Amino acid sequence: MTREIVRELIQQSLRGDHIALERLLEAHRRIAFSLAIRALGNVDDAMDVVQESLAYASIQLPTLRDHDRFEAWLRQLTLSQCANLRRNRGTRRLGTSLSDCMEVAIRIDPSRHLDLRTSLGCLNEPIRTTFLLRFDGGWSIPEIASLLAIPENTVRSRLMAAKQRLRSLLEASNTTNTPMPLKTIKLNAAHAALLLSTFPESTILEVLDTPEPWQPFSPRVRLRQSDGTETAVDFRGDIGAKRLALLGALERLGIPGPRVRARSLEMPGLCLCEQARGENLTNWTMNGTAHRIRLATDRAIEAIDRLQGCADELLSDPVGAEIERRSLLDEVEILTTDDRWAQDPWLAEAGRDRRRWLADPWFRRCLGQVREAALQIDTLLVYTDYTFFFPGNYRIEPGNQLFDMPLGWPGDPVSHENPLVEFTSPFGHFGDPLLGLAMVWIYDCYPFVHTGFVEQVLWRRGVSRREFAPRIALKALQMVARDLPVERPPESRSFWDSLHGWVEQSLAWM
Repeated sequence: MTREIVRELIQQSLRGDHIALERLLEAHRRIAFSLAIRALGNVDDAMDVVQESLAYASIQLPTLRDHDRFEAWLRQLTLSQCANLRRNRGTRRLGTSLSDCMEVAIRIDPSRHLDLRTSLGCLNEPIRTTFLLRFDGGWSIPEIASLLAIPENTVRSRLMAAKQRLRSLLEASNTTNTPMPLKTIKLNAAHAALLLSTFPESTILEVLDTPEPWQPFSPRVRLRQSDGTETAVDFRGDIGAKRLALLGALERLGIPGPRVRARSLEMPGLCLCEQARGENLTNWTMNGTAHRIRLATDRAIEAIDRLQGCADELLSDPVGAEIERRSLLDEVEILTTDDRWAQDPWLAEAGRDRRRWLADPWFRRCLGQVREAALQIDTLLVYTDYTFFFPGNYRIEPGNQLFDMPLGWPGDPVSHENPLVEFTSPFGHFGDPLLGLAMVWIYDCYPFVHTGFVEQVLWRRGVSRREFAPRIALKALQMVARDLPVERPPESRSFWDSLHGWVEQSLAWM
């Protein structure tokens, strides 16, 4: 597969084309498997590692800046998964710490560990890979030679070159007494002010630009406090005064949200939170068996029940009285009203061709049918955001269960060992769970849509396709107006076709 084709598939995947993503990953499966079998020497383990690596690559793809490095990036992911498997089984020795590997002549203070990590980015790829395999991964020189298909002497020469280059970079940094470029760690004056006011006399040990994929917090900062203890905090840019008040109201109603420590006066929405609790439900699900997927689906349904169950109490709360109300008809009219469209941050991000869609005969016909259906639905929405139905916004206590046995039968005590511990973004359509589920459906939230998550919710509540259909049609039309050109493009046709297909299918159900 040529670089041009790989770049095109990546671009299509990032625009939501799942067929392009599947083609991209399957084309590189053999490369990942070849590397895994050399690292592990076991076909079954190698296949498991490859599956995990490809799944992780699908999640992390938006973080890949240089699309020409996809193959090398996937190799790194695969090697990391191999090292994790060996570590978990006790067959991998611990690598030397990055600070200690620089030897006594350049032994650095732990507080400058970030400088060393940043310096690694200055090494060329073969030298950096060899260095990290040896010192961060714990692989022996013969193992590295086998993994990379190079002579052992080449491994030794690369390690020596890496040490010399890192030593010179760190010595230069010491001489000039200047920190590594801030652009690599994304801390600005507002970040620094919040850290200083909340944790005076603390030392920054590490800054992670993207600590977890698809999460609203970034960066994550690990600190050593004045008393010698370490802690980690997350920055978020999406919690303004109204959302902060909403978090307090939801906490009183039993919905644990992010724990805000401080807010910025200079940057509205920027706040400092305690590190998110538990593990992202989507990531936790993808790292397990079918039994884990079943339990995760139950947890996602439980989360929706808890959020929707507090809707009436939220309406009677003083905070809830200030939240915007919408009817389903209001959601329809947002499509046709410029001011209302522009006031919604998520919709206003795109919609370049929305006015052209409003003049399109097919779109106008579909919109008219959805409007007629909305007139018959009197559900009142307490609206704050589009996204809280996404399972990636729920966090679960991971526990120690392997989930390789049947799980979830009535009365099973194990099924309660992984409770929900945080709602990362408890903002959405309070009052109409079907509208939120339609958003999950249209967005094709992997892996939950593909395991029947939405169908299970509808079945448990006795909801018919006819009841669900207007919500699907509405959300599909909003995404058509937001994300699609009017003319069917030669690339990304599956995304264009799928949204049109969901509009037509839901109208047929109505």
